[in-house]
Parts: sequence; structure tokens; C-alpha cells
Amino acid sequence: MTKNKKIRRNIPWKIKSFIFSLIDFFNTPSILYFLQKNFTKRSKINQIIISPTWEKHKEILKKYNTTDFIFEFGAGKNLAQNLFLSSIVRKQLVVDLNPMIDISLVEISRKLLSEKLSLKTNSQIINSKSLENFGIQYKSPYNAENTDLKDRSLDACVSTNTLEHIPRQSIIKIFRELHRTLKDTGVASLQIDYSDHYAHTDNKISFLNYLKYSDIEWKKFNHSCHYQNRLRHYDYIKIFESLGFFIVEENLDFSENNIPQEIEELFKNKDETWKATSAHIVLRKIDPFTQYKNRV
Repeated sequence: MTKNKKIRRNIPWKIKSFIFSLIDFFNTPSILYFLQKNFTKRSKINQIIISPTWEKHKEILKKYNTTDFIFEFGAGKNLAQNLFLSSIVRKQLVVDLNPMIDISLVEISRKLLSEKLSLKTNSQIINSKSLENFGIQYKSPYNAENTDLKDRSLDACVSTNTLEHIPRQSIIKIFRELHRTLKDTGVASLQIDYSDHYAHTDNKISFLNYLKYSDIEWKKFNHSCHYQNRLRHYDYIKIFESLGFFIVEENLDFSENNIPQEIEELFKNKDETWKATSAHIVLRKIDPFTQYKNRV
């Protein structure tokens, strides 16, 4: 378990929520992308820092010898993580429920990454077809709840800060499908952000601020273009185990040291992991102890 300090901008979260409500009302997600790219800078790339999460995914894939064919849902705009992993992974299927990819950002990511490490190739990325040179296939729209993959065809699944944006029932369907498509020796490497995403750009509120609201109260701030399921660590663990997965690694991060008393009171009878602001979880289909006994 670790504690990290996050650096935040200061955009009042209720103003941001109002903007999201307008985006939902007019059904104009392109406005959100424009704001992220030109105002909050959350979708603009000037430099690339190799993420510890990417390194962790790479470590897990190598540790469990699952580098042949991997799957990622919620790939996003720049595919930097996938380009990073392409140096050790033969084939990646990366998907989004709705088209998200920005080829210009992918090419910028390639250039910046190539200055830091050896990629599978130095070929320029000019369209989705170019990604095949890196062993990457991008598909969208693509629903991870119901894939066209064969049983036991995947070596691994990686996910980075995506699950917190998916409703509980959809998570159940996705991981039921993943249990079908993963090989028996397959692995899932999952980074999940449990913090209130409004707090990422508003330093006046707690990283756990959204937990003080009831489901009904939170609904008016929880817009489809910025959906947050508010699930806690123990909720995910219960889902994964109920579907037949084994938790082989879990590393929790606690970044909030000043939790409001009203939230503490609401969760006083809950497992202490409710305070976690993020976690890296590794799942396997087969109990490693049972697998070891079968080999002896």
C-alpha cells in the first residue's frame, strides 16, 4: 500500500459538471475533446513520461508469460500505452465502445516514445492501418461485453483507468466475457482510479468528495460524458471473485489524508479499503496454488 500526492488545477467542479450537462444535452462530445485538448490540456501531448502503470503492465505480462495476444477495452485517443507494450507483445486488440482514436496524437506518441525506447518499428503512423506495423489492431465501435473472440484465445487483458467509468452491470458482463475468452493461464492487469475525477481539477475538494452524496443526489452530477460508478475496491473484488477470477496481486494507493468527517461517518462500518484512491489488481482464471499442485 502506498500514499501519493496528486497535483491539481483549480476548476470549480460544479461549473465543470454544468458544462458536462450541456455536452450531454446537446450530444456534442466533440466539445469535450476540444476543451480537453485546448483548455484543460488533458488530451494534448507535449512530452511523454513512461507511466509506472505501463511498466507494471509490462512486468505482469512478462512475469506470467502472456505476451502473445492481449486485449484492451477503453483504449482512448493516443494509444501511448499500447505503443509502449508493442516492444514485448506480438498482437494487441484495442477497442473503444465509441470511436476515440486521434491518429495525430498516436503519431506524436510514437515520436516521443521512440526517443526513450526501442519500439517494434519506427514506421510513421498515418492511419489505423499503420498500427498493424506495431502489432496493434484498433476497433471501434466495439462492445467488450459481447466480443467476436474465440474461447480461450487471449493471453491477457490490460486496463488503465477505464473501469471506474463503466456501470456495475456492464463490468459484470465484460468480465464474464473475459473469463470466456482468456486462456486458462491468462491474466488481467487492471489499474483502477477510485477517486472523484472532479477533484483532479478542483483542489478545493477531497479526492473522495463524491462519496458524501446519495445515489439520487449524485445522479445530477454524474453525466454520461463523465460517468463515474463510485465503486470501492471491495466492490470490484466481489465482482471478480463471483465470476471465477482469483486475485493474485493487489496494490492499493491512499492519496487522501484529509477525508471529511461526514464521509468517514457514512463508511464507518465498511472495509477500510473504501478509502483507497486507486489500485492495481492482477487476476487469473486458475487458482495458482491449485495449478502448482496439479504440476507436482
